[in-house]
Amino acid sequence: MYLDVDHFKQVNDTLGHAAGDAVLHEFAQRVKAAVRITDTVCRLAGDEFTVIVEGLKSAEEAALVAAKILQAFERPMLLEQGEWKVSTSIGLAYSGSADIGAESLGAAADAALYNAKKEGRGRYALRQVD
Repeated sequence: MYLDVDHFKQVNDTLGHAAGDAVLHEFAQRVKAAVRITDTVCRLAGDEFTVIVEGLKSAEEAALVAAKILQAFERPMLLEQGEWKVSTSIGLAYSGSADIGAESLGAAADAALYNAKKEGRGRYALRQVD
């Protein structure tokens, strides 16, 4: 999965970089809390994150994980400046084959992320990779 904070530039521009840092920290905590302890959550750069989820049996299971992450952002974040609603867009790539490489999955997740943004943000888009 590739994720980013929707409209993150607006957070920095409106509330300042310290608030942006607080949003990134809370964002990471919420994503980590929404996935299994065996899953990997990493910040790539800026407001972009990746989640590596292994051992799922279907694209539907992967979609359930993405939905759980989205649910983690239903309540606003509490910042020094007050409550701030943050959402995420998620690009999800799934393959049932062990032969698919990380580059192929990453490219598919990135393309799916742009689809999720194009469709209105605050959602996930799935790409099946075979």
